[in-house]
Amino acid sequence: MTATAVCLAVTVAACGADDDAGDAERFCGEIDENKAILTDPPLATVEDIEAVLDLYREIADLAPLSIEAEWNQLVEAYETADEAEPGDEEAVQAALAAVYSSEGAAVAVSRWLEANCAVVIGPVATIVDHPE
Repeated sequence: MTATAVCLAVTVAACGADDDAGDAERFCGEIDENKAILTDPPLATVEDIEAVLDLYREIADLAPLSIEAEWNQLVEAYETADEAEPGDEEAVQAALAAVYSSEGAAVAVSRWLEANCAVVIGPVATIVDHPE
């Protein structure tokens, strides 16, 4: 499984307040401004993947406390997926586990963004149902 396939398995987003607790306005704005890249990232090259990861990390610095853990879980899942070598079955399985275990975080971020930022990132595809 490639990093592209793993990254497409999860979709994300979120909003925060002071320096220590994030910056909700900037968080929401960055997600809204980069919605297309965050939900359908260009992943044709290693540089593309690194740019998307850097964007997720930059946005993580802005995440409000109320959604910070969930956003960071998404970042970690993408980082794990990025590190998996296609021929390394153990690494690929670890990447898949990270992605699947971050489904709840992706749903929480999506719901949080819609409720707190009026930003809709589209439906989040999951394997397990995550009722409200």
